[in-house]
Amino acid sequence: MTTQQPASLLHRALIAAACALVAAASLLLVSCHPGSGGSGGVARIVPQPLGDSADTQASRPSTPDAAETTQARPRIAIDPADTVIQVLNVNVDGDPDEEQVIALKRTDDVAAPVRIVVADSDPARGAYYYQSWQADTDATDTRLFSLAVKDLVGDHTNQIVVRGMNDDGKVTLDIYHPLPPSQGKGIEFRQICQLVADVLTIDESDRPDDFATQKSNGLAFPVTALLRDPDSQNVLDLVQIRYTWSAAEARYVPGPAEKKAGEEVQQAQLKSLFTSPGEATFEQFLSGSWVQDQPAPNAKSTDTNLSILDFDAQGREISFSTGSTVEKYSWRESFRQLANKILIIGENEAVSQIALMRSFTVEVESLTSINVSIAETDTGVVDTITMKFSKITDDLRTQLIQRSDSQVSPSALRFAGLFSGSDGMSLTFDSPQVTWSDKSGQRDGSYSLFSLGTKTILSIRFPSPGRSQDLIQSWRVDFHEKKDASRITRTLSLSPVRLTIKGDEDATGDTMMLVQLETVKK
Repeated sequence: MTTQQPASLLHRALIAAACALVAAASLLLVSCHPGSGGSGGVARIVPQPLGDSADTQASRPSTPDAAETTQARPRIAIDPADTVIQVLNVNVDGDPDEEQVIALKRTDDVAAPVRIVVADSDPARGAYYYQSWQADTDATDTRLFSLAVKDLVGDHTNQIVVRGMNDDGKVTLDIYHPLPPSQGKGIEFRQICQLVADVLTIDESDRPDDFATQKSNGLAFPVTALLRDPDSQNVLDLVQIRYTWSAAEARYVPGPAEKKAGEEVQQAQLKSLFTSPGEATFEQFLSGSWVQDQPAPNAKSTDTNLSILDFDAQGREISFSTGSTVEKYSWRESFRQLANKILIIGENEAVSQIALMRSFTVEVESLTSINVSIAETDTGVVDTITMKFSKITDDLRTQLIQRSDSQVSPSALRFAGLFSGSDGMSLTFDSPQVTWSDKSGQRDGSYSLFSLGTKTILSIRFPSPGRSQDLIQSWRVDFHEKKDASRITRTLSLSPVRLTIKGDEDATGDTMMLVQLETVKK
C-alpha cells in the first residue's frame, strides 16, 4: 500500500483529452535585419519558430578556454537593481591587462534581457577599471545561461559567446566580435550573430597545433539551427539552417534551409540516447509528463482511469497519478539495463520509519512513447503492472489548456446560508467555510465552486486529524432558483463524482437534494 495525495484538478483537466489530440504545426519566421546590440551596424539573424522548447539542446559549453571563471567579482560598481549572473576575467584585446566580461540582469524584472558589460582597464584615467561597452542579449531566462570568450571565427581574436533561453522557451545565441581599437576609446564590440531557435549548436572542431603561432586565419566554426517544420503535421519533421562566418560581411550568414524528415531525426536522436554512457542522459530524456495510452491489460477490472507519470530528474522525484490520487516517490537510484531500458528505484517515505519501494522499468519505444513496468513489493509479494505512455509535449499541453471542455475556472455561482435536505441533513455556506450536519453530527470544512467545461463542481475539504491527508469529496452541481411574490426558493442537487484525468466520473453514493427558502421583504 502507499500513502496517496489528492491530485491537482488543473493537472487532470490538462490531460482530459490527451489521447484524442495531435500537435498543430508551428509557424516559422526567419529574418535578417540590422540589430541594435552594441556599437556599429550588424546583421541580425533570427530564426523564430513557435513550438516546443529546446529539450534536446546541446549541453552547456565547457569552461571558456580564454577566461578565468573561479569566484570572479566585478571590478566596477554594479547598480543595486542588477543581479550579477556571471563574471569572466579574460584578456580580450591582447594588451598587458585583462578585461572583465560581466552578465547582468534586472532583479525585479523577469522579462528583462540579460546584459553583457565589458570592463576595461586604463590606469591613466585614474580609475583602473571602467565600463567601456554593453549590449542587450536575447536571453531572459537565467536558469539556462552560459558566457564564454573564445575564437570562433579563426581570426586570432576572442569573441564573446552568450547562450541562453528566452521567455518562449527558445534557445538563444549572441556572438560579439571586438572592433578595431579607437583612439581614446576602450574596447568595443559589434554583434556578428544573433539566433533564436529550438536547437542551436556551435560545430567546433580541432585546429592545428600551430594555429596560435600562425598569422593567417584558421578554420571558422559554423552554427547549426534546428527549427520545427511549419509545413509538416509531423512534430518530428525539422528544418535545418547552417550559418557560416563571412569575413567580407563580418557576420554569420545563413545557408539554404534543409528539411529533415522526422524518421531520420528520430533515429539519430534514439541512437544518441541508446549509445549514451551512464544514466544521466536517459534520465533527462524521461523528464516531464507522460500519459497512459490505454488501461493496462492486466490492471484490475475496476481500474478504468488513465494514469499520468511524471519524472523529475532534477528534483529527484517521481509522481504516479491514477484516478483522483497521486503517489510521490523519491528518485533513489537508476540502473541502465539494455540500450533502450533503464531501471529506477523509487521510495515513498510517507509512513514514518517505513520505506515503501517501487521499481519502474522503462523501455523506450520512440521519442514520444515508452513502456513502463511498475513493480510493488510493499506486501512482500511482487505485484507488477505494465502500461504504455505517450509524452505530453508543450504543444499538446497548450491545446489541452485551450479546450473548452478542459477549462477550469471559478464558478459564477455563489452560495450563502443554510440549505436543508431530508433526514436532518444540511449544508451551511459561509465562504470559504462550510458546515455539514447530519444524523452522525457536524463537520466543518472549506469548499470551492468551479467550472469544469460546461459543468459546475463543488469540492469540500474536511480536516482529518490523525491522518496524513484531509478528506476531499466532490459533487456535480445542478442549481435552480425560483422567485414569486413572497419568497425565493433555491434548489441544490448534488451528485457525487470523482475527478479524474478524463474529467469527472459518477461516483458511488446518493444524489442529495437541498432547499433554501428566503422570504421576500415587502
